[in-house]
Formats: sequence, structure tokens, C-alpha cells
Amino acid sequence: MSSSERQRDQNVFRVLWSTYIRNALIPIIFIELALIAAYLATNYIIREENIATMQRSAQESLLETAKIESDVISSQLNGVAEMADLFAALIGQAYDIPHDASEEEKSRYTLSDNGVWHTRADTQGAAMFYSSITQVGEAEKRKAWQLVQIDPLMKQLVKSSSLVTQAYMNTHDSMNRIYPPFDVLEQYPFDLDVRDYNFYYEADAEHNPERKVAWTDVYIDPAGQGWMASAIAPVYRRNTDFLEGVAGLDIRVSEIIRQVLALNLPWDSYALLVDSSGTILAMPEAAEHDWQLQELTEHDYATAIKQDTFKPEAFNLFKRQDSQLLAEGINGANDGVVALDLAGEPKLAAWSLIPGADWHLLVVADQARLYAEANALKARVDQIAIGMIVGLLAFYLLFMLYLYRKSLQVSLRLSQPMRGLRRMIRAIGDGRYRPEPVATDITELSSVSDGLLEMGKTLEQSRSELDEANRRLARLNQVLEARVEERTRELRKTNVDLQHEREELNRLITELKTTQAQLVQSEKMASVGVLATGVAHEINNPLAFVSANVTILNDYVPSLMRLYERAAELVSEPDTRHLNDVEQQEHYAEITDSISDLLADSIEGVRRIRHITESLLEFSHSGDTAWQDCDLNHCIETTLVICRHEYKYKAQIETDLDTELPLIQAVPAQLNQVIMALIVNAAQAIQNEGVIRITTRQSDGDVILEVCDTGSGITPENLSHIFEPFFTTKQPGEGTGLGLAVAYGIINAHQGRIEVESTPGEGSCFSVVLPLRD
Repeated sequence: MSSSERQRDQNVFRVLWSTYIRNALIPIIFIELALIAAYLATNYIIREENIATMQRSAQESLLETAKIESDVISSQLNGVAEMADLFAALIGQAYDIPHDASEEEKSRYTLSDNGVWHTRADTQGAAMFYSSITQVGEAEKRKAWQLVQIDPLMKQLVKSSSLVTQAYMNTHDSMNRIYPPFDVLEQYPFDLDVRDYNFYYEADAEHNPERKVAWTDVYIDPAGQGWMASAIAPVYRRNTDFLEGVAGLDIRVSEIIRQVLALNLPWDSYALLVDSSGTILAMPEAAEHDWQLQELTEHDYATAIKQDTFKPEAFNLFKRQDSQLLAEGINGANDGVVALDLAGEPKLAAWSLIPGADWHLLVVADQARLYAEANALKARVDQIAIGMIVGLLAFYLLFMLYLYRKSLQVSLRLSQPMRGLRRMIRAIGDGRYRPEPVATDITELSSVSDGLLEMGKTLEQSRSELDEANRRLARLNQVLEARVEERTRELRKTNVDLQHEREELNRLITELKTTQAQLVQSEKMASVGVLATGVAHEINNPLAFVSANVTILNDYVPSLMRLYERAAELVSEPDTRHLNDVEQQEHYAEITDSISDLLADSIEGVRRIRHITESLLEFSHSGDTAWQDCDLNHCIETTLVICRHEYKYKAQIETDLDTELPLIQAVPAQLNQVIMALIVNAAQAIQNEGVIRITTRQSDGDVILEVCDTGSGITPENLSHIFEPFFTTKQPGEGTGLGLAVAYGIINAHQGRIEVESTPGEGSCFSVVLPLRD
């Protein structure tokens, strides 16, 4: 042992210090870390929940602010809409009450040079303008004077509401009656067609079939009142669908905008008024930085009244890139809150719908201000966590210093007796089993010293016993070696016997495979026998009548020759020509007619033989195992020709083949073998006369072939075994039991399946399902 190893063994301080670290300090650290982690995790969860709650509360407050302010505007607009509805109803009544204007009233009207009939600008009462597109006659004048009845009503409506700035009635023929009065000839174009303006057509039958009050989009008032929005209501002639005109009350948008801009909102937020098309109607100075816009206050009447919008696209929230989330939210819900990034700063936007006008009040707040309390809470919690970690580190540094000093004191007390114990262990190791004991006041070490003395005595006794045991073990090893050698000879003999058994088993397996191949070949020969029998019968019939027809023709030819010679003699003997002419002609006609029929029958027989032969050749392509496009209907027709003899005396074949059946990827010769097995099986199941139905169709990416018969059927106990090799219900010698098993294997190889349904005494139905895919 080296000096460094002896020093390490004698250093009790290291042992104590490492023991304190492992058993005291580290567990305490882990416990404290776990407690701190649990505290931090719990605090984090609570903090996040508090922050989330505070944020939700702030968002709900923001949304509630938008709803409250939008409700205020909505209530004002609803009041105007109710007045407009009442205004339209009273106009309808005015049309039903006869009225003739006073001479003073009539003196207010004049005709301009460009064909406009209007009121003078220097007169009192409501203003009237009849566009030049209508030729004003007596009927038009009476209608204008009839509406004089509504002048006091219009005046009262304007004075009774702080929002309403104008009341008017526009007729279908572009007559406009409006209060307060102004110089209509100077303000309106002479050829004004009121039907082209939204404050008219948005209330017609096409845009307002329910005949309710409707709000227009914001527009430039042709009367010069600036940006306006109108509550308009249709006026129909009594008990008709004719739209006489539209009554409207104008509100100046600037009044609504003034209310919005005057709102005193929390969190230094601001409000925007947005119309139904997404255009910002009102925007305070605080919003100009966020939206990078400058509010527009000027307008041009000459161009504005001809436009659909009055502000650039930059003012349209639905067309700006930085407000797409807001646009989606507005289009999807009447109110809500979304987060935006405006001018590089995070914002929250809450909106609420103003019903009727379909405007939205939008309240925008800075997230930093909105979440200020939540962020402050998060900062305080983080400071507390950092303070706890720093305090814990300081505590454990002091605790480690204390343990270090304690380890030094204990090590000095333990080192001397432990060196004595080491001396005793070394002596026992050297064979001196009775060393000098160690004197110490530590009970445990004293016990160890006494234990070492007892251990020395025990080792001394055990050593003598061990020597005796070694001698006995040597004798036992000799006996075991003899037994192992005997067992080895027995195992060698067993291995030779197992080799012989393995060779016999291989021979039996080879014989089993040969037997199976012979049985499969027997089934193939049985199929060939059925095929040969059918073909022989089918070819024999046309050959029989072809042979008979040739024999008859052989008899007719000499008769024709004699008739020909007789005809030649008659030519040389004119006196007897007329005596036998009729008889010879009849005989000749009989022979020629028979020859024609015989030749036709012979040709038909040859055609049938050729058809059978071609079908046989096509069916017998057993060596062609290439996958190719295959017409299942054609395979069925070919097989029916070949195996006709098997069913023609037992069953009637009915086919229902899908003419639009698609081609499939298959081996045609193998499919022919499956079809023949199913048809022969169906024919053999029919005892007397019956029906075999063959159908094809396609369904869900599969091609389906069904062969059904009206035979004896299959019992339930046999139904689950019919596809097993060598299983048959026929009498011994009548079948191998491999026909349906081979068909089952072919269809499996084509990634298809065969299903069967059968009712004993009624018949069976086999379904073959083949996939369209490769």
C-alpha cells in the first residue's frame, strides 16, 4: 500500500466531513430547495392567476367603458330614429288630407331659367326644390302645396332635438322639401336626381323591404351642413306598394364626434368613432401618433357628394395592415377586446356596436398603463424570491463553516483508537490471531476492539477446520470427475439417436409435400376433365350437323349433274322440251333451296366451333401469369362458353353485367379458373332445374362479382369449412375438395376476398370483391 493510500485511510476528518455533507447538509439543502421551489411555483401560479385576473378585469373595464359610451350614443340615435318614424307616418297622413296653400305661400315659389321650380331664398318657412329633370305642371304644384302641412312639424322636430339639424321629404320625382330654409338654387345642382343619393335609395323597397327606419352612411350634405348621417323612413301611398318618397332627419356627425372627443376615459385611453365601412369618423390628437394619421377637417362639397367615401384608405381600419385583428373582431362580434401593435407599442382596443347606424365606438388604451398594477405586483414578487434565495445561500455558507470545525474536533478524538484498530486488523491478517486490544473511552470503538479479539479466536479455529474441509473436497472432486465422464458418454449416444430421428422426420415431410402436390394436380386434372367434357359436347353438336349437311350435299351434287345433262338433251330435242320442263324446274328449285340452307347451317356450325375454340384458347392461357388490364365481364363470357355443358341440362344462366365496369389489374387465366370453379360448384348444387345468376358491379373502389344459385344450399356447420383444402360434401370420388380452396387462394393473391351466404334448401350466393387499385 502506498503512502498516499495510508494517509487517505487514516484521515477521519474527510470521512466525517463527507458524512456531514451527504447525510446532513445535502438533504437539508434539497429539502429547502424543494420548499423554495414549491413556494416559488405556488407563488408563480397565484401571481399569474392574479395578473390574469387583473388583466381580465382591466379588459372588462375597458370593454364596459366602450359599451357605456356606445349606449349613450345609441340612445340618442334611437330617439332620432323614433322621431323619423313618426315624421314619415305624419307625412303619409298629410297626403290623405286635402290642402290648398295660401296665396302668400304660393308667392314664395318661382321657376328658374334652367327649369328648377323652387322657393325664393328671402322668404320664410321651409325650402322647396323641384329638380329640372321633372317637368313641373299643375299636379306637381298641388303636391308641393299639399306638403306645406308638414312645415310646422319639421320646424318642431329640428328645435326639439340637439342632434337633429334638418328635416326633409324627398319625393320619387326629385322634389325636396327641407327645414331650415336656405338658398336651394345655389346649393343644389339644377338637374339633381334624388334617387341617386344614399339618403333616398337606402329606404326604397330593394334596400329596405321591411319599410323600417334606416340609417345612412356618413355623407356630405348637398344642403351645405357638412358631414351628415340621416335617419330615413319610406313614405308609401296608402294601401299601395308605390314609394312616394323618403322622409329623413339629418344629424350632424360633428355633434357625435364632439361628444366622443370630449370623453374623459381612464388609463389615458382615447375613443374613436368608426362607421360601418371601417372608416374613422372621429380621432383625438392622442390617437394621431398611434395610427400615424392627422385628422381631416376640411371637405369640398363639389366632389364629396359624388364619392362613396370621404377619407383616404389610411383611415379605414378594415384596409390597414396593423388593424386586421381588430377588423376581424368587429366583423365577427358586436363587442370585444383585441391586442394590437400600433407604432411599435402594444395596445388594447375594445369596441362596442352602436345599433341602428351600425357604427362602432372604439376605446384604445396602452397595455403598459392598463396592466400597470399587474406588472408592479409581478416585480414585487420577483424581488421577494431573489431575496429568499440570497438569504438561503448565506445561511448555508455559515452552516458549512460550523460543520467543518465540528468535523475537525471529532476526527481528533477518533483517529487514535482507529489507528489501534487498524494495527489489530493487520496482525490478524498476518496470522497473529490474538493481538493486543485498544484502550478507548468510545463505547463503539471499544466494542470493535473486543470484537476483533473474538474474531481472531474464531478465525484461528476456522482455519484448522478449513484445512480439513479442503482435504475432503479434493477427494470429492475425484468422484465427480468420474461421474461427469460417464454422463458425457451417455449424452453422445443420445445425440446419435436424435440425429436418426431428425433424418426420419425430414423424409416424412418430403413425402407429405409430394402427396399435397399430387392432390393439387388431381384437382387440376379434374378441372381439365370438366373442361374437356364440356368442350367435347359443345364441339360435337355443330360437327354433327356439319357432317350431316355434307352427306346431303354429296347426294345433291350427282342429282344436279343429271339435271344439267338432261337440260342439255332437252335443248337438242325441242319436241320433248315442254313436256318435262315444269317437273325439272321444280326439282331444280328444291335442290338449290336445300343447298342454300345446308350451307348456311354448315357455316353457322363452323362459326360455333371457331368461337368455342377461341374461348378455349383464351381460357387455357394458364402459363400466362403476368399482371395486366383485365375485363372481368369478358372473363365471365369466355368461361360460360367453355363450361356450358356443366349447367345447360341443370340450370338456366341469368347474367346482369355492368357495361361500365372498369378494368382491373389481374391475371386473367387465374380469374377464369375462379369463375369456372364458382359456376361448376353452383351447377353441382342444383339437383333438378334451377337458376344461376351472375352479376357484376362496382362499389367504393371495388369490383364485385356475385354467383348465386337456387340449389340445395350449405348447412351452417359446413359453411365455415368450405374454403379449407380437401374439405368436400360430395360423395367419395366426386371431388377433391380443392376447387374452392384454390379459388380462395387466387383471390387472396389479388388482394381481394370471397364471401358466401347460404340458406339450406334455398341456395347459395358467392361474392368476389376485387380492388380497382394495383
